Amino acid sequence: MKFLKYVLMLLIVSELFADEVRHQFEQANQFYRTGDYKNAVALYEAIIKNGYETPELFFNLANAYFKVDNLPASILYYERAKKLLPNDDDINYNLKIANLKVVDKIEPVPRLFFIEWWISMRNLFSADTWTIFGIAGFWLSAFTWALFRIARKSIIRRLFFFTSSIIVFITIFCLFFGYQQYQTETSQNSAIVFFPSVSIKSSPDERGTDLFILHEGVKIEILDAVGDWKKFKLADGKIGWLPDTAIEII
Repeated sequence: MKFLKYVLMLLIVSELFADEVRHQFEQANQFYRTGDYKNAVALYEAIIKNGYETPELFFNLANAYFKVDNLPASILYYERAKKLLPNDDDINYNLKIANLKVVDKIEPVPRLFFIEWWISMRNLFSADTWTIFGIAGFWLSAFTWALFRIARKSIIRRLFFFTSSIIVFITIFCLFFGYQQYQTETSQNSAIVFFPSVSIKSSPDERGTDLFILHEGVKIEILDAVGDWKKFKLADGKIGWLPDTAIEII
């Protein structure tokens, strides 16, 4: 009985906390609509610090940061929203607009058609959705396999066997896409440059050779870390080192 009371109390507290978060979110949205972008930013950030992370929250915060001319922060949160909803038109459009304001124009190395197609297919759904498809496919394939086992007519057996095989094949792809999407959503190997400008070194040391300069808002892929330095690669293939204080992980 005490256990049930404890569970009930937790549910009530959780619901009250969720109501408070919804209220804060709506209040932040109201701040944004009335042009009070700084208070909107503060309230969105407070919600995130309480452990809430949704693409809508990241997207709204990115918009608010863009309005107060904090370019790197706006790109950071557009990218975080994109990790959760990679094919959302609004997120991708606003991210594209924000990137137009970045000083450095990085031309990405073209990807092979098959790799581009594969990534586009994977990005159709979130990791959770792909996993749900995979689980549903597993049970559906088990059901059609059972029908194959109990069917009497040869043509019906072949039909159920063929159907079950196709579903198994699709299920494997769904689960694999789900795993890859989960890796993408939880990875921490991408970052945004936050310093107005930073000199890129040839080695993890201030005495390293200056290779080039990057400006705020540039997205990088982290390859390695040595002490307080990060080795990274740009979309155009350039590699260098910069201090980890100059970036924020997506």
